[in-house]
Amino acid sequence: MNQLFDLRRFGLLVQLHLSEHLKTYLMGIAVLFGIWIVMLAPSTARTAHFNESVYRLHGILFSFLFGGAGAWFASEAFRVVGTPVRGIPHLMLPASQLEKYLLGLLMLLLFVPVFLGVFYTVEAVCFAIINSRLPVAEPRYQLLNLAGDAIPFDLRYLSWAAPSLFLLGSIYFAKVPFVKTCIVAFLIYFFFLFLNELLILQVFPVREHYGNTPFAEVFFLQSGRRYDLELTGLPRQVIYSVLLLMVPALWFTAYIRFKEKEL
Repeated sequence: MNQLFDLRRFGLLVQLHLSEHLKTYLMGIAVLFGIWIVMLAPSTARTAHFNESVYRLHGILFSFLFGGAGAWFASEAFRVVGTPVRGIPHLMLPASQLEKYLLGLLMLLLFVPVFLGVFYTVEAVCFAIINSRLPVAEPRYQLLNLAGDAIPFDLRYLSWAAPSLFLLGSIYFAKVPFVKTCIVAFLIYFFFLFLNELLILQVFPVREHYGNTPFAEVFFLQSGRRYDLELTGLPRQVIYSVLLLMVPALWFTAYIRFKEKEL
């Protein structure tokens, strides 16, 4: 028998996990529905005309809630190995290290379609209510396009990368992993902001400026006009490739740390 990964054994491990946690997951989905109803209800009640700002509001809310809920869910994924009392029974299960790790990763990945399903269900109902009272001549609201301009790139990337960082934190920190990983995440975030600002000041004259994508884009305000600058070609591809590879790199690091926990 394959001691690294066996599909039947992994399936049994998933069944065991769901039998123990399905009720908790269903309660979590109910909470997500409640949160989205509370978040979208005010704009649904106030909106009587078509306005693009509604999409921006939904996009910002989606980024923060997805990143926050995903981070919390990921921080709980491997708390079972945080202490010997809870960790030893889990590590003694007749399954390989890879299968136990993939179980936690699978639950995190399944969080994505579940969250999207909850969000789009509530948004569809809200838009249906709004569209029913819009003037005939105005366009109708459609479901939010997550790849569109409604969500700034930095918010979109942070919301998708945060759960992977907190997945690593749930293994690395034995106590209060969510709080400790938050502290580490803020330190990393402000370090990169400082480094990006330092590079901008070294390359460009001192003037009012703002960063979009760190190390890739910046825009200046001068005499009431906006000037956009961005990397192109290979340098831009390198920056985006590094950002893209950060997520699987965090997964791999989490797996290495998980193996060290079992040892």
